[in-house]
Amino acid sequence: MTLLLARHAQSAANASGVMTGWLDVPLTEAGRAQAAALAERLAGEPVVAVYASPLGRALATAQPTAARLGLAVTTVEGLREAGLGEAQGLRWPEVRDRWTTGHGAIWADAIPGAEPGAAVRARVAAVLEELLERHRDELVLCVAHAGTITHALQHVLGLPMDRGPRLPIYHAALTVIDGRGREPVLVALNDRCHLEALEQPGGRAG
Repeated sequence: MTLLLARHAQSAANASGVMTGWLDVPLTEAGRAQAAALAERLAGEPVVAVYASPLGRALATAQPTAARLGLAVTTVEGLREAGLGEAQGLRWPEVRDRWTTGHGAIWADAIPGAEPGAAVRARVAAVLEELLERHRDELVLCVAHAGTITHALQHVLGLPMDRGPRLPIYHAALTVIDGRGREPVLVALNDRCHLEALEQPGGRAG
């Protein structure tokens, strides 16, 4: 299987710097343009299934691509963003002030009510392994979140929980995992070529 992982497009909370976790927030106008650009990018690809987190921002990103391909979106609970407990609805400066560690890092496990990182990684890994088995020789799309995609990368790269990849996960960008060999392999990361026109002066995305 070749798995296309896409982060959801820009949401209203992203635009205002609010941490969302399990909160449901709509896409911005720029986000809707990003979702349409993703659909255009994948229109000619032999995608056989579209999966998405059940959160609205992921569904709204997945639906244009699914409609373009004549497919339904299947929601998968395991693709949901990490629950961020008391940090949900707060802006980043507030979160930093409350839960920054002595090393200057914010650890989700220190936030009251947050979903433990190990639990997030376990459910994301389970989804990846299930889809790899179900779609051995097929191409599928999964629309998820920055947190869940980061855990997916940790799993594929064999990184320990405390050594996550230090990189951004861009809105509506594609990360590609080739699962046709003995072990899944990361072959593309944050592919944004379909978004370039939106990021030019006069483009629709901010």
